[in-house]
Amino acid sequence: MVRTFQIALFSAMLMVAACKKADQPAPVAAEPVTKATTPMKPGDPAKPGDPEAKPGDPAAPPATGNNELENKGLAMMSRMADIFAADARDCEKLATDITAFIAQNKALIGQLTAMEKQQSPQDRAAFETRNKAVQQEVMTKVTPTMTACKDNKNVQAAMTALAAD
Repeated sequence: MVRTFQIALFSAMLMVAACKKADQPAPVAAEPVTKATTPMKPGDPAKPGDPEAKPGDPAAPPATGNNELENKGLAMMSRMADIFAADARDCEKLATDITAFIAQNKALIGQLTAMEKQQSPQDRAAFETRNKAVQQEVMTKVTPTMTACKDNKNVQAAMTALAAD
């Protein structure tokens, strides 16, 4: 899953680089605010992807066939996408936030990487199929910021650090 996210981010960077017009700035799409994409504040009730959500809770995510670690990974990807959306064109802030995010989630990234190494190609493909909509939503949030910041050396270094974990 971590590898999939890394590949998706780098693919977005390459796609943007290939499509870039030298004299036109990349547009930043406005993201609609929904309950699922609104960052949690202390005291907010559980939202989809929240590990504290109870199965009977209406805010609990629907059963998708994911295990607990996969759901945590999806929630982490969504939080990272929110960081990209929030930082928009502030590339230096994005680089700092990516670095902090990696440090804060190092243990989870390690667990996901270890799980991924033990999965068969069929298991990884099944995960991709089950969670295609979530991954597309993440890429929709990430792509405008990656377009704006793809040439920033600090963002590139932070993304390289993500790939190294």
